[in-house]
Amino acid sequence: MTVALRYEIEHHITSTRDDDHDARFTVRRNGKAFYIKVSPSQFVNSPVMMKKYLSYLEVLRSGEEVLGDIYDTDVYEWVIAPFEPLFAELAPSPSCLPEDIRITLQDHLFPEFFVLALDIVDEKPYPRRIAATESPHRPSFVRFDDDFLDDLETWTAFYDPAGITLSFKDPEDALFKPPNKVLIDNRQTECFFKPCNSSVQIQQELKAYKIIHAAGLDSQLYICHVYGVVMDDSGFILGLLLTYIDNGDCPLSTRIHPDEPDDPPPVVRERWLGQLDAALAGLHKAGVVWGDVKAENVLIDRDNNAWITDFGGGYTEGWVDKEIAGTVEGDWVGMAKLKKFIFPTKRDTGLESQGEGHGTSKS
Repeated sequence: MTVALRYEIEHHITSTRDDDHDARFTVRRNGKAFYIKVSPSQFVNSPVMMKKYLSYLEVLRSGEEVLGDIYDTDVYEWVIAPFEPLFAELAPSPSCLPEDIRITLQDHLFPEFFVLALDIVDEKPYPRRIAATESPHRPSFVRFDDDFLDDLETWTAFYDPAGITLSFKDPEDALFKPPNKVLIDNRQTECFFKPCNSSVQIQQELKAYKIIHAAGLDSQLYICHVYGVVMDDSGFILGLLLTYIDNGDCPLSTRIHPDEPDDPPPVVRERWLGQLDAALAGLHKAGVVWGDVKAENVLIDRDNNAWITDFGGGYTEGWVDKEIAGTVEGDWVGMAKLKKFIFPTKRDTGLESQGEGHGTSKS
């Protein structure tokens, strides 16, 4: 019996331009990164495969799992399968035992890499490797000016990605999956690693966390604590180290079903409301606006505590109107919708009172 080759497709990129039909894929295997490009310019005498590829491209552009009778898994298998022999050759399994695997954030963000392309000639796929000395991908292009960095040093810490270890229940997963939980301080402290995707967003988030830290809200309420900022040797900001919320892959949006009022039971839902109400009131008293109020930005931990997350600004249509996004008023409008989401059968939310209702802090 042949064992399937293990690898993970991290993401793909397609253009929205009508005249650009290229697609790029990033694949991770055994700690190595593979950057694959597929382009119609590399199709020779292959009209059948060209037609198939363009139909597959529409699936990728749609962002849907299925479009017509084509699933995204069909697309990935068609593109990636020809490269499997190269994956096996260039990224063999590590020689150490699985339990001895140690992958740092530096290893993950700046891995050994290979650039590949797919040629289609006479309707047959021919994968090939392209010589490259520089990676086509950088984890971040964000830098802060000296004044902002000096201010950060007054209330938080900077961490080198080489001193941060990825943590998974199965150590082998660190060779394939993006980090969520990481360990700092000689592997003694668990953190959530939040990658840096936007200079504006991360600066706004750090300004909010500075106020939260100064007011002590991160020790009193269910609001994340910032352990530090991850920065590489070139001064690029790679991300934030935040409180690790166990079971944080389970946001509030996945915990409520409108047809199941007793799962979770009302007492648990009331607990969540109390914690959210207290946290939001504390934020506003300190001068911080949550901003992007929505069920996806509330994480429920294993002890059934509700944590407010994401202070990077923005808003989500359907939760907060654009005209009042980023204001205290917008927060309470969003919170009222949160209560209706948690208790869909109740009409009187009680949260329109601008945070004067029940509240729950950490005990």
